[in-house]
Amino acid sequence: MSGPSEVQRLLAIINQAATDALSEYATHGEDVPSIYEAKSHPLDLSDAAFNLKKIIRTLEGACHQLCATLAPPLHTVLNNGQDYSWACLRVAASKGITEILDDHPDGVHIDELSLKVGITKGKLATIMRTLVARHCYQEVSKDVYANNRLSLTLRSQTPGTAFLDLQTQEGQQAAFYLQKSLDDPVYGPATDLQHTAFTYSVKDTGFSGTLYEWIREHKDRLQVMIKGMVGMNQLMGTLSVLEVFPWGKYKTICDVGSGSGSFTWSLVQKFPAIEVTMFDLPETISVAEKAAADQKNGVDRVKFSSGNFFEGSPPDGLDVYYLRNIIHNWPDNSALSILQSVQKAMRKDSRVLVHDYILPSYHDPEGDNPAHALDKAPPPMLPDFGYGNMRLHNQNLTMLFMYNSRERTVAELTGLSQAAGLKLSRVWDLGETAVFELVRSDSSE
Repeated sequence: MSGPSEVQRLLAIINQAATDALSEYATHGEDVPSIYEAKSHPLDLSDAAFNLKKIIRTLEGACHQLCATLAPPLHTVLNNGQDYSWACLRVAASKGITEILDDHPDGVHIDELSLKVGITKGKLATIMRTLVARHCYQEVSKDVYANNRLSLTLRSQTPGTAFLDLQTQEGQQAAFYLQKSLDDPVYGPATDLQHTAFTYSVKDTGFSGTLYEWIREHKDRLQVMIKGMVGMNQLMGTLSVLEVFPWGKYKTICDVGSGSGSFTWSLVQKFPAIEVTMFDLPETISVAEKAAADQKNGVDRVKFSSGNFFEGSPPDGLDVYYLRNIIHNWPDNSALSILQSVQKAMRKDSRVLVHDYILPSYHDPEGDNPAHALDKAPPPMLPDFGYGNMRLHNQNLTMLFMYNSRERTVAELTGLSQAAGLKLSRVWDLGETAVFELVRSDSSE
């Protein structure tokens, strides 16, 4: 396909995706708000937004490929390398700028805003102008700033801003040291959790251990991480699996690595016949049991089981074993141990759901089986949607920085599963994440 033909095709894809997005908003009862409105939409954090996520994946991928096609290459490369908007977002969230502007729908002058947040006028103006250029906040008149649809997400003390805090502190710190850690004769070839880009970044402080141990030593960051994981799951739309997978066919579920139980409680409240066993480390289950007192529905259908999937197995003989954001935290040998632990607990007709980001592959042999394939973008787009899946690739880098792990392709997960005595039944594409459905190797499926 020639360059001009690619451009025309990308324009057609963009137009169709934008039209589809408008229809999806209307289907949920309200038109899409103007970006200049300080107004949310029911779809913004909806469990049912997986169709919109798929549409936006196509739209973003096509828009960025169009720009990369038409712009001079150096323009695109340096724009990527010189993006400091993350630092501006961090300042805005930490200083509570959105909350200040909440009280002033007509906007606040930079002079007054400067006094309220304790940042000199000139520096704050530079930060605000950068954010406005990225459609976060708006300048309603000269030097007068107000909230808009995007800036509403930066209210402090929310799970979303906690996740932003993690990404722009520990995440950016580890990213800076990636190149140096790769060149280090010890850290470069390492695959363990003790020798990552992040642990390299703090080794001169005298710390020696894993990210998990570092977080436990820094209690303030532990609380940010706990809240940030809630924000991450909101962003990923992980509860959309409740709308897609046929949970009603099953009676007993094990939430493996359940944490405090946010998924468990959503599951039992949506499906009144389901019973769930939460399985995690003893200290985590202790917290989860206390938190259960705040629940009003489904408490009689939730059980608690403590253990360590590296030293034992989850409860035996349940219908479904659900692992969300677990496997991607671990290198292959540890991930294999986790799957083997779960496999030992399964009945012959049980199944495992691995819910993670799953990397598309251009040449994945599993893609020949429609039940095992992720969605592919239409040509001339990159088959994996390119920039439309950028958060997936950023998350993959986060796994590298923090854990020496990675998000995996269908073929890579299939290989791990087979080594654990499991086989792939189906892949459920949720638009941003995916669910990898496994059964025992001796299953008749």
